[in-house]
Order: sequence, then structure tokens, then C-alpha cells
Amino acid sequence: MRYQINGYTDMYTVLANERKIGGAIEAGMIRLRSGEEFANVVLTRLELSGSQFCSIGFVTAEGKRLIVHVNDVSMISDANHVNVCELKNELMREEKTAERLKRLKRLCELNEGCVTLPFREEALLLVEDIGFETARQHVDLSFLPQVEKARVFRIA
Repeated sequence: MRYQINGYTDMYTVLANERKIGGAIEAGMIRLRSGEEFANVVLTRLELSGSQFCSIGFVTAEGKRLIVHVNDVSMISDANHVNVCELKNELMREEKTAERLKRLKRLCELNEGCVTLPFREEALLLVEDIGFETARQHVDLSFLPQVEKARVFRIA
């Protein structure tokens, strides 16, 4: 988990900068005014009209895509900005992982033979987002610095 979301402004910031910061917003539960409850939803859109938030889009654990007016949302609980590999919503984890892998493959293809700092930083962000093991299965990551596991020493 990266951090907890505290309101619509945080949600909007994460969604608007998703490519730069990675991850996704997952809420433990959303309850609508009608009484419907959805668990492990991934927020995909937050629309503004002028300076007012007007609608929110999300995908349920069953894969149902909903767009509701913010006034129809009764409660959003346990909303967090998490890495894609940590999503509990399996459908969105698979979808977003495929999306990130496609971008990582294309990025590596375009920068083949030329490892620059911006390329390395963006690739590292994508790899951390989808998980090192998953990325390594699809792309050669020899250009990334290998992080050695910290050794544990027992004293006395």
C-alpha cells in the first residue's frame, strides 16, 4: 500500500497523474444511496464540472463498470492508493497489469541499446507497479539496478 486516500481531491490527483505515479485506487467498499454495496472496487474516473466533482466511475470485483453521480454515493470506505500487483480486485489487477506490461514492452523496444536515466526511472516505476517477477517473465530487465536483499544479522 502506498497511502490512504482522504477525499475526492486525493482521488482526482491520483487518477489524473496515474501514468506518472503508477498504482490504482482501490476501495474496500462503496455504498450507494440506494443501499447497494460493492466490495473491492477500483476507481477509474472522477469527473469535474467546473470546480465541482460530479460523477465517479468504478469497476466492481465482478467486472461491472458503473458511473454514478457523487450525490448517489453514500459511503466510500478504506480507499487506498496501491500498486497494481496489490489489487484485491482480480479482474482489474489483470487488466491494469496487461496495460502496464504493454507500455513497458513498448518503452523497452523504443529505448533498446540506449539506457538513459528517464528511461530507467519510468521502467522501474512500471516494474514496481506490476511486480518484479511478473515483469521479468515478459521483459529483459538487465538494465535495471539489481537490489540486493538485506542480510539479517543476529547479534547474541
